[in-house]
Amino acid sequence: MLQRLKHETADAHARIEQAFDLEARTGSEIAYRELLGRFYGFHVVWEPRVEAALDHPAFFHERRKTPLLIRDLRTLGTGDDEIERLALCDAHLPMHSSAEAFGSLYVIEGSTLGGTIIARQIGRRLGLGIDTGCSYFRCYGDRVGPMWKAFGAELLMRTRSHDEDVVIASANRTFDMLHAWLFPS
Repeated sequence: MLQRLKHETADAHARIEQAFDLEARTGSEIAYRELLGRFYGFHVVWEPRVEAALDHPAFFHERRKTPLLIRDLRTLGTGDDEIERLALCDAHLPMHSSAEAFGSLYVIEGSTLGGTIIARQIGRRLGLGIDTGCSYFRCYGDRVGPMWKAFGAELLMRTRSHDEDVVIASANRTFDMLHAWLFPS
């Protein structure tokens, strides 16, 4: 299942990676705060929907990113009133089943692997660390690998072979929606 997911979402994954201009997004603290704001606008809408659709919502609790984004934004000088006014993603993702939630979660959990690379870039360019504005991209600290493996195990345990098409379709929709949200034309 995980190999099929990786293979059948490869084009959508490559598209979002190509659009993500790391140099521009980490070129200044202002640009970086804007990026965090976009991620906040996505997660604050997406997380409650995923958690509600999962048949094991406790599994998701330590994977929530909204608190980390709020922490980073505050650390970088964004006030609570400004955070409340950030644009929110109008996520049109069906999230009616655990299979759809796991497909969508595959994208976000996978992004934590790339987040370690982004965090190193942010550290070099802006001098930010986990306690100074970069907790979102360092969300699991040195547990990135184990958290990814635990996600994969949970996905395999909680989804059945007849759910594979639903999981893959949801992952591709999530990649597409996230691309449209982060890189509006």
